[in-house]
Amino acid sequence: MSHAAVSGVVPPGSVRGMNPSTMSLFEREMHDQVAAARAAVAEAERRSDPLLTQAAQSHLDGLLDLARRNGVRVDQDDEIPMAPA
Repeated sequence: MSHAAVSGVVPPGSVRGMNPSTMSLFEREMHDQVAAARAAVAEAERRSDPLLTQAAQSHLDGLLDLARRNGVRVDQDDEIPMAPA
């Protein structure tokens, strides 16, 4: 499964070509993924496992970068659900 074809359809950071319901779903999914990644980092730190912490942090950084490139604001306070646009 190639994700390169998906990024070629809509330029990064652009919402052109996406209908509002799709973007809203993407935003919700990004918030869920970031919240799970933050929990994984916290769990890895709790276990004092440097390799696991590094992997979890790297995954979180990638998700945050993806969100930023696509114009999705992801704050530290992900427990508050965003209202649909």
